Amino acid sequence: MKTKKIIAALLAGVLGTTAVVSASAATLTNENPDGSTEITARIEGAGPGDVSYVITIPDKVDFGTLTQPETETDSYKYIGFIVVATQLNFEKGAVSVYVKDSAAADGQFYIKQKDVENPFTISYDAFERVVDDTNREEFIPMNQSGDIGEYGYHLCSFAASAEGSKQDVTLALNQKQLYAQNLDEIAGDYSGTMTFHSDLTTLSGE
Repeated sequence: MKTKKIIAALLAGVLGTTAVVSASAATLTNENPDGSTEITARIEGAGPGDVSYVITIPDKVDFGTLTQPETETDSYKYIGFIVVATQLNFEKGAVSVYVKDSAAADGQFYIKQKDVENPFTISYDAFERVVDDTNREEFIPMNQSGDIGEYGYHLCSFAASAEGSKQDVTLALNQKQLYAQNLDEIAGDYSGTMTFHSDLTTLSGE
């Protein structure tokens, strides 16, 4: 997978398109530990140089076409992606990865209707594992854990020996939020941004 020197990840929920996960990627490094990218935009930058680590995250994640359920029952749509410890050039310690919604003040994750005065807002959950209808109720999503810090929720940590390791992430959007809504009023493109932060911690005494 081709990597680029960071900035962030993209998350899109679009009404009227087909779900596609971008094959390209961005990276977090110790030189550039933060990043945020507007939805549907591409991240451009120089390739990684003399860095301590490279963590690969997706450029874009697309929920695709959302469907209004006929009854007021749960109707989840899932999209998954992975975070990869692409390159780890340190001998001890670990690099931790955090994630949060770039705009939400309540610790939740949202996508909002674009180009309207009073946008309709849809929430979604984020899990640090593979989740679907068969096991969703067994786990608490990160955004309901209450364990959020300055940089967001702790997603994963990669030790020095973990180069090549992958962290599964699943986003779950309950389309029940669309029930009884006027489709003419809420139709259109929806967008939101997940902001990732990486941090290298070495062991005391190093």
